[in-house]
Amino acid sequence: MRQESRARRPRPAIRNVALILCAVAGLAVACAGRETSAPSADRTFRFRIREDPPTLDPARAIDQLSEAVLFGLFRGLVEMEPATMTVRPAVAASWTVSDDRLTYTFRLRDDVFFHNGRQLTARDVAWSYRRLLSPATGSPRRSILEPLAGAAAFVAGTTSELPGLQTPDDRTVVIRLAKPFAPFLSALTLVNTAILPAEVYEDAGEGYLRAPVGCGPFRFVRWEQSNFIELAAFDRFYGGRPEIDRVRVRIIENRQSALQEYLAGGLDSLDEVPEDEDPIAVTLKDEIHRYPFIGTQFIGFNHALAPFKGNAALRKAFNHAVDKEYFHRTLHGEPMANGIIPPGAPAHDPSLPGYPYDPEKAKRLLAEAGYPGGRGLPPITLWYNTSEDMQQSMQKIQADLKQVGVDLRLKSVDWAAYLAAVEGTRDRPGEAQMYRFGWYLDYPDAESILRPLLYSSNAGPAGNYSRYANPRVDALIDEAMGLVDDAARVQRYREAQRIAVMDDAVWLFLSYAQSKTLFKPYVKGIVTTPLGEFRIPIDRLRLEKGPA
Repeated sequence: MRQESRARRPRPAIRNVALILCAVAGLAVACAGRETSAPSADRTFRFRIREDPPTLDPARAIDQLSEAVLFGLFRGLVEMEPATMTVRPAVAASWTVSDDRLTYTFRLRDDVFFHNGRQLTARDVAWSYRRLLSPATGSPRRSILEPLAGAAAFVAGTTSELPGLQTPDDRTVVIRLAKPFAPFLSALTLVNTAILPAEVYEDAGEGYLRAPVGCGPFRFVRWEQSNFIELAAFDRFYGGRPEIDRVRVRIIENRQSALQEYLAGGLDSLDEVPEDEDPIAVTLKDEIHRYPFIGTQFIGFNHALAPFKGNAALRKAFNHAVDKEYFHRTLHGEPMANGIIPPGAPAHDPSLPGYPYDPEKAKRLLAEAGYPGGRGLPPITLWYNTSEDMQQSMQKIQADLKQVGVDLRLKSVDWAAYLAAVEGTRDRPGEAQMYRFGWYLDYPDAESILRPLLYSSNAGPAGNYSRYANPRVDALIDEAMGLVDDAARVQRYREAQRIAVMDDAVWLFLSYAQSKTLFKPYVKGIVTTPLGEFRIPIDRLRLEKGPA
């Protein structure tokens, strides 16, 4: 079967773009006072992230704070339509897929320009992909392109050739895979596969980290550390100039300060929404947008460190000791997680038993693990990134574990320090024994969460922070990646999940994510998406002056 997709004619001044709004876990905030002032005349859209992004290099980004900026600056061959979660053209005008699902031929648009004014060519695609794969780049997402023929030898450094990537002319890119990989097109929608101008990104001094250059709908203007990042509409964007003139990404750590700023008219959108029972939520009810979100919240165990290394009984004990319904009922209102794959992904398995709250069973498992009543258990620290509402959640976990005899220490640090402690390096585990994390699928396929987080060769910064390794799970993921029959793929993914969850208790499972985002009444053109508030297309927005 031959598949083909072609670009749609761009709408005047409005085009699909995914710009990440921000990502922080947890909700609940209290405040009073409200103002619904009109936006400024220059049509600047203002949203908030909590901290400075760790990187503005798309090849190295794996967190939502970085992507909050990167999705506005960069584009790849294809992109994800946020409402339907289908793949659509971006830099590529069209593509075809061979009958054996091994060869993808992309025809590039003629009207794509980088922000420095140069026209994009097929050579830029090849250079960007080689850079993403190169070990010298240190990309935690190079696995996206590892299905390419010859990628393994290229990454190992035994050859400089990459036969799976060819550019027969300036407008054509041919990608050949070593074996079929069903979600390959979806994987190419990740910002890590953005097309870059070599003349900017060959800079040994890495000046591009402070002045990134892409071909997206907005161009970089400036970054005032711990204050704001500013982008401006790119007049030569191939999809048409956005209606918004500028984007100002405000960096506001404290959630109450952020809400005050939103109420005072200093922000047009806000990700941290007051809980429904908060009186301020009632006054803001017409500005709250609610929508599904395919993501999973969990507490990770470091399988390379004591006491969790090689001790599945201990990991199961921790799971049964925590009252997850409390999080649903009292804190966040998100559905409890029975596993890894969230609702909205085809392989989600509602029949998976998971770990219901059972303190007595937790005590029995503690004894089986070698720590009856918690005696002899070495000190354990749970790491989490700085957040007032998240602290409440972590304290609840601490209290629940205390009830079964486990003394848990809590450590809150900023996002960059947190990532370093959790990720470690490819060969050395991070120092965090336990860590709070959330993973939001970049596309609606179980591969998007299972392979980064469970596949043994992705240990470390590539996503498998737990250092989890099970040959059977690896084999099932490998099998699923090569299958084109959806039912067969779902069966493999569900089996891999059952092993990781029920046999190995890879994490402490908390909840499946949902989204709520505040938008001022004058913000129009909002397209919510199960990919989360960070993928709502900013350049589809309009700012209409005056009252709603």
